[in-house]
Amino acid sequence: MLAVVLEFDVIDGKEKEFVSAWTECTKVIYENFGSLGSRLHIAENGSYIAYAQWPNDDVYEKSGEWPERLIKIRDRMRATLKEGKPKLLYKLMTEVDLLSNTQYDND
Repeated sequence: MLAVVLEFDVIDGKEKEFVSAWTECTKVIYENFGSLGSRLHIAENGSYIAYAQWPNDDVYEKSGEWPERLIKIRDRMRATLKEGKPKLLYKLMTEVDLLSNTQYDND
C-alpha cells in the first residue's frame, strides 16, 4: 500500500472554500481513480496536510490523468491555493499497518 502526504498552502480567507473543494475533489478521486481515501488535517502552523492511501504507486501515478469533465472540480480546489497545487511531502510504502478506526477497549 502507498501513502501520500500533501501540504496545501491555502490563500488567507479561503479556508472554508478550500475544505469544501478539497472534500469534493477527494470524493471524485476516490470514486474515479482508485484511491483508498484520504484524511485532511490542520498542522499547528495552520497548514493543511492530507494523508491519502493508494493500493500502489501505479494507481497513484494514473490519478494525474483527469478527464475534461472532472477538471473543473480539481481546479476549484486549486484556486484556493497560493501556488495552485499542493506540495508533495512524502510518498510512503506501508511497512506495518496498525491503524484502527476504533479505540482499544481493555475492559
